[in-house]
Amino acid sequence: MRKFLLFLFVIGGFIFLLILMYGVKRYHVVDYLFSKREANIIEVNSSAPVLAVFSFRPEVPNLIINSFHHFTLKLNDVSKLKLGSDAFAQINDTIPLMITIETLGKYVFPARRNNPINDIVKGRYDKVIKELCTQLIGTRPNVYFRFNPEMEVPVTNYLWQRYGPVYIDAFRHFSTLCKTHAPQVKQVWGPAGYPGAMEYYPGDDLVDAASITVKSDSEISLTKYPTDYPIAYDLFRRLHRLRFVAKPIFVLGSKQIVNDSINDQLVSSISQKINQERSIAYSEANFKRPELKYEIDPNRKIEIGLYDPQSLLNEEEPLTVEHLFVDFGNLHDGKFQKSFNQVVERGHNVIVTFEPFRNPNGETDLQVLQHVTEGKYDQEINHLYSIILSTERRVYLRYAHEMEIPTDRYPWQSQDPVTYIKSFRYFMTFKDSLPATIKRIWGPAGDRGSTEWWPGNDVVDFVSIAIYGLPDKNITDPNKQESFSIIFNRKYWRLRFIDKPIFITEFGVKGPEEYKTNWLEGAAKVIRENPQIVGINYFNMSDTPKAWGDIEPPDWSISRKSFYHFLEELKKQ
Repeated sequence: MRKFLLFLFVIGGFIFLLILMYGVKRYHVVDYLFSKREANIIEVNSSAPVLAVFSFRPEVPNLIINSFHHFTLKLNDVSKLKLGSDAFAQINDTIPLMITIETLGKYVFPARRNNPINDIVKGRYDKVIKELCTQLIGTRPNVYFRFNPEMEVPVTNYLWQRYGPVYIDAFRHFSTLCKTHAPQVKQVWGPAGYPGAMEYYPGDDLVDAASITVKSDSEISLTKYPTDYPIAYDLFRRLHRLRFVAKPIFVLGSKQIVNDSINDQLVSSISQKINQERSIAYSEANFKRPELKYEIDPNRKIEIGLYDPQSLLNEEEPLTVEHLFVDFGNLHDGKFQKSFNQVVERGHNVIVTFEPFRNPNGETDLQVLQHVTEGKYDQEINHLYSIILSTERRVYLRYAHEMEIPTDRYPWQSQDPVTYIKSFRYFMTFKDSLPATIKRIWGPAGDRGSTEWWPGNDVVDFVSIAIYGLPDKNITDPNKQESFSIIFNRKYWRLRFIDKPIFITEFGVKGPEEYKTNWLEGAAKVIRENPQIVGINYFNMSDTPKAWGDIEPPDWSISRKSFYHFLEELKKQ
């Protein structure tokens, strides 16, 4: 009996040791026990000088900055500030100070193992933030706090990057405390100006100014977006990405640029471009926040559509709209008009996506957006309008879609956003007036930085997005696809500064029938619960092979059974 008990004791001890070893490794106990709490540090930030300030407000001048001190405060110790209150004693208080706050503190576990953003929201920095305001700053004027910068760049150069909209909660918590204890301090929202920056905008009420960093350190390892822009264009694009912000925007340098390249001549040229396009891209309407008050209407009739070029399901009774793509080629040879007439004869409305692919000679026009604006294709556009105006059916007109994706699949992608905006507006206002049956659609994919290409409320009736299960084309396992809900919520958030009904003009899923059916059930739930969605259109075919290179293109097509099951799910209350 004793031997048996001893055996159990040894086995139990061994199991306990294994669990302890796993816990030590999994939760970094040794890392914590031997980590040394570092002191808070304030130092001159010479690598990111404040060089200029811009504004999209016409009454605010854009200027080179000659006198502006920049410091970085690294908060490693959340228990006490422990910095001399005379840190800025030698600097006249008429000279502005920008202090970049970096929350690096360790609390319970090393910060790199936890979510440092949640530490702020949970109040673990409250004491040191209060001391920062009352002891270090006091009543000193001309102070700007720049909180945890470059948050939108998808890297881990800083602890607070890649945490999504939770960053907004942290910024708001920090800024609210600062406005309580040092109300004269200006709060600076400090993205790098990378695509997608506005996803992290914390709100007009707590942001006093913004900043961008030209060729920031965080972006060095990234290659998805061009990195070889000249300084002038690089700066313009970063500013343009913040055009929804009606606040001063400070321009910071970096180790990647020659700081004196940001000079009076450059500021003047960008200012001139902003003024030239003010009525189109930089109007007062940009700063008006949408008032989303959509409510579920039990009698709402969602447009049910298909892109179904093989005519597999387009005769089904529940269908109300069909999707057609038109380019210069099939417009010229009459194929589009034939397809359009067939859709109308079936008693359906039409989504018309105009793709200015090749010119009438079959050649790819890499300047097609500019050439449209210049009137080079007026004859073709007039022909298109004559076709869509020939019916009393509703026509949803979409132009040069998915313009924000950084590829060259379409010649209108990866272009200057102002060039796109002017081209879109020219196309949609080609006729002096349009009947109520023509609805204009702005159709980004919903990727990072979509709002760079927003053409304006007055030329858009609906916004469309594309939702496909594959987050990456190299994924061949259908089970690794994202749900409709995850994709939709991400893209919906990116468009939060635009208040328009949503038409999902393209969506699809690949995989076995059972998988597609389950995925579509989730899609139906999202659609019926979001009153802003007014129409949906399934992509019922395989994608274009040449767009997928050596990989077999995904087959999005669904069976009649799955289609009707999806429609039944849409009807649920």
